[in-house]
Amino acid sequence: MSAKKSSKLRKWKLLEEEDVSPSPWFPVYKHKVELPNGKVVDDYYISKLGDVSMILAITTNKEAVFVRQYKHGAGEIILELPAGRVKKENTPQDEARIELQEETGYVAENIEKLGEIIFEPSKDTLKVFAYLARDVKERGRQNLDDTEEIEVLHVPVNKIDKMIMEGEIYASDTLAVLHLAKLKAPDVFK
Repeated sequence: MSAKKSSKLRKWKLLEEEDVSPSPWFPVYKHKVELPNGKVVDDYYISKLGDVSMILAITTNKEAVFVRQYKHGAGEIILELPAGRVKKENTPQDEARIELQEETGYVAENIEKLGEIIFEPSKDTLKVFAYLARDVKERGRQNLDDTEEIEVLHVPVNKIDKMIMEGEIYASDTLAVLHLAKLKAPDVFK
């Protein structure tokens, strides 16, 4: 039986939704839901931060293109894969390509979808769309948002596991995308 399907489990029923967002930067909704057992919960809060596209870009020299930047929620400078919120006018694949170019100056000709990751299934609707691009080429400069300051790093693919083990790469979405890539495209890491 598939892990996604079960004949015994039932979804919660959404009865009401109220936008209680403190700002456009952090959308929060108060739900009134009915559980399968009939119990009603009138104060279940979720966020709708918006979906993200993330891309593992590999150069012709077998180096992964990473970005290092300050992340205010963590209060840390984090090493991660290029990523960004999926805008309404773009597909997740288009957004992966756009974010790679904007954050790093690299261009991806061909992109393979690795999968989707549910980031925080209890409290957020956010999905991370994971992509792989091979043989990327640097074709321009970064085009950063006002709130971004990004350093581009090239990491030999054979050094990634060591960096994870040493705690240099520890953002959960980046770890998940790297794991998906190892399972679906193991040749990239040889």
